[in-house]
Amino acid sequence: MKISRLSLILSVLFAIAAPAIGASQLEGTVYDPDGKIVPGARVNLTQSPNGIDERQTDASGTYRFENLEDGIYRIAANAQGLSSATVAVEIRNTERTTQDIHLELSAISSQVVVSASLGPALVPEIGSTVSVISREEIDDRAAQNALEVIRGIPGVEVSSSGRRGGVTGVYIRGGESKYNAIMIDGIPMNEFGGNFDMASLPAEGIERIEVTRGPESALYGPNAVSGVINIISRRGEGAPSFSAMAEGGSYATRQFSAGGSGLSRGLSWSFSLSRLDSDGVVVNDNYRNQSAFVSLGYQQDRRRGFEFHFFGNANDAGAPGPYGSDPNNLFMGIDTYSRGKQNLFGYQFNHTENFSRRFRQVTTVSFAANNLFYRSSWGDSQSDNFRAIANTRSEITISSTNSLAAGFEFNREEIKNSYITDAEFSPFLLPRTSYAYFVEDRWNPTNRLYLIAGIRFDDLRTGALPPDAWGSRPAIPATSVLKVNPRASVAYIVREGNSGRFFEGTRIHGSFGTGIRPPDGFELAFTDNPALKPERSVSFDAGVEQSMLANRAVLDVTYFFNRFSDQIVSLGGDLSNLSKFSSDNLKNTRARGVEISFRLRPTQSLELGLQYTFLDSSILALDGSDGAKDPFEVGQPLIRRPRHSGSYNVTWRYERLTLNTSAYVRGEALDVDPTFGLSACSYGMPCFFQNPGYIRADAGFSYRMPRGFELFARVNNFLNQKYEEVFGYPALGANFHAGMKFNFPSE
Repeated sequence: MKISRLSLILSVLFAIAAPAIGASQLEGTVYDPDGKIVPGARVNLTQSPNGIDERQTDASGTYRFENLEDGIYRIAANAQGLSSATVAVEIRNTERTTQDIHLELSAISSQVVVSASLGPALVPEIGSTVSVISREEIDDRAAQNALEVIRGIPGVEVSSSGRRGGVTGVYIRGGESKYNAIMIDGIPMNEFGGNFDMASLPAEGIERIEVTRGPESALYGPNAVSGVINIISRRGEGAPSFSAMAEGGSYATRQFSAGGSGLSRGLSWSFSLSRLDSDGVVVNDNYRNQSAFVSLGYQQDRRRGFEFHFFGNANDAGAPGPYGSDPNNLFMGIDTYSRGKQNLFGYQFNHTENFSRRFRQVTTVSFAANNLFYRSSWGDSQSDNFRAIANTRSEITISSTNSLAAGFEFNREEIKNSYITDAEFSPFLLPRTSYAYFVEDRWNPTNRLYLIAGIRFDDLRTGALPPDAWGSRPAIPATSVLKVNPRASVAYIVREGNSGRFFEGTRIHGSFGTGIRPPDGFELAFTDNPALKPERSVSFDAGVEQSMLANRAVLDVTYFFNRFSDQIVSLGGDLSNLSKFSSDNLKNTRARGVEISFRLRPTQSLELGLQYTFLDSSILALDGSDGAKDPFEVGQPLIRRPRHSGSYNVTWRYERLTLNTSAYVRGEALDVDPTFGLSACSYGMPCFFQNPGYIRADAGFSYRMPRGFELFARVNNFLNQKYEEVFGYPALGANFHAGMKFNFPSE
């Protein structure tokens, strides 16, 4: 009897767990409007809300999906300026099914993104506001680092302190620069408390960049207060291929890179190595940046898959200090001694197990280290940050229109900083651990309505702090706080495209969510307040996307509103003894505005993009008061967030020649004294100043020669504008770089 029951149980478990792996194969060829094959097109295959796979066509324009289960799939393809309608394909007990795809001219792209939900999704089916920067756009603009193509995205402001390697902050929809979750291949890279310097991230080796605006703490926990920037490296596909690049330019700038990728018998591999050097503009302005991406994957069939990702970066930058605008006449000349070094590493291991066609388990383990060393005449300092994350989630397909994902995450972060010391003036390790539970449901009741809702519970546990040497910070015990972050988004396709009208498809999208950022090491260490809690945000957005002219043009208008509260302020204290400061969650700010983007593809060879952002930001009263913390005033705009900004990007292709021009336009913005910052007000001097607006315009070309060679050149700031993204730190004047690429095998 017991044996029979055991056999029955094992039979049921086996039936649930055993996947119905078939040997069916789907293949075909992708053609452009003239009937020519399209190499390098992206082909997306979907079955259920979470079932998305992607392939790239080879040199003959063909694609292939293997080991497919029986069922009905949807397939679509995209290439530069081209896309196809989604086609239903039925796989039923066949060894091979052929489905050719014909692309049409279109400004709309059904790209796959992985940052806006628990699992990949197509952009038109996501209610959140997401911008995707493709590898083609990065190449067209000959970008040397990631921030060059992030600048100009609607709602995103990039502020760099003047030079290559200068400290760079990114402000999304009025949020602080430490309010963004920065990820590389899904690996969280933020320092303890959210800070991250974007200057170190290269452009070489990147497949695409996904920028999601709006709080995403329901997905990623702490630090995703204003948005998420996920940099995705190139994947191994097709036959082995290799590339190399060398370039040089103004200020003795030189860059070298090499990479390769391939896929064979289920094993995929790719790598990219790059180095960028520059002598800079003034003394002690030299810069070096070395980066590496490595990705490995193995998938013998559709049941089980493994992935490994590595990112490494080592950079060394001089710090000459401000040498531009000096309204208080405080500059003491170029700093010829100070400089900073950074070592940034990230590792990720991913395992996916498909137990059945309705159930799979995804487990990810990642490690990240961000170690910074700074040398100055005031003394050397070091900050070591480490993060380890283990995440596992179950994905269940409830029906053909509904799927559920739920899981658990362990997140351990640590900081050890030269200025965070104990009673013996010795730096100590400050840890924080998060235990998180999350769930997300994706439901598309019709082929026009897509709903996503989720919630995450974070139990944040911060380690104890010993008393300091000044006697003003007592021993602070370990603390624990529970934070709940919900999130919801909706996308509704009011009308499909290709109707033959001037106004084609119409899509309405919107989202709501909350975000949190726990205190950083300094906010915890330089206070006697043990009750500091995470800063938080509440945000919503709503917009309309309208395609026109047979989908050759698309206009998107989105309104957003962010309310930031429980922001940490320091009260009292003096600059001679930082430990006398007392911090509390009292500050409140608000940011609202409109993002407008327009894309036009009149012909396959010409592409135009325009973006504009209106931002109304304001400081609100402190909790329990009708005023703001000195020297701020209620109603004052936030620092380095311009009210008006915009950009354009134009690319034209003719046979082997590609021409590109882009520009970023920023209105004036409030900034602070470049030498003493807000402290200038404490000395009876002005500390707030208006930083004038500017236009930065770039232009370049590339020409593909026979045998895989390509020449390229670009002039940045060709108008030679004198401007400062950060007040007091001059940006580079007109400068150029030119070089050659080599691809093997050639086209």
